[in-house]
Amino acid sequence: MNIVLTEWSLSSYLDLKHSKVFSDTEYKRTLRPDIELLKLGWPSPCSQFSNPHFWGPATGLDGATIQHGFKMKWHNFGNGKVQLRVAVVILFGKAFLCQGYVKNNAHKDKREMAKLKNRINDISKGTYEHRGFL
Repeated sequence: MNIVLTEWSLSSYLDLKHSKVFSDTEYKRTLRPDIELLKLGWPSPCSQFSNPHFWGPATGLDGATIQHGFKMKWHNFGNGKVQLRVAVVILFGKAFLCQGYVKNNAHKDKREMAKLKNRINDISKGTYEHRGFL
């Protein structure tokens, strides 16, 4: 499966990197290899995707599952020991990376999921900025 980099994912990556949420080493050894597991396809044959502490459906304000939306999760990550998340859309046989963020409370997570719903709509219409593939 192709992994599509969107403008949203690139922008959030740069913000997180500038904020020193993760180091180059953490990116190369953990984040990138974990994200590249999406290349194996969906549903994934990789056992990590059956671990709800690593991967799960995106949920809206009402707790309902957001169709096509998912979250990759890293707990106690980096020097700051943050809860790092990457919102992913699986649509049209591709994985679209939408945004990375630090989950510092439930309200932040819900706001990011509201953004994700809009991004799913934009992706389905083809009105998003494509920045490349992983």
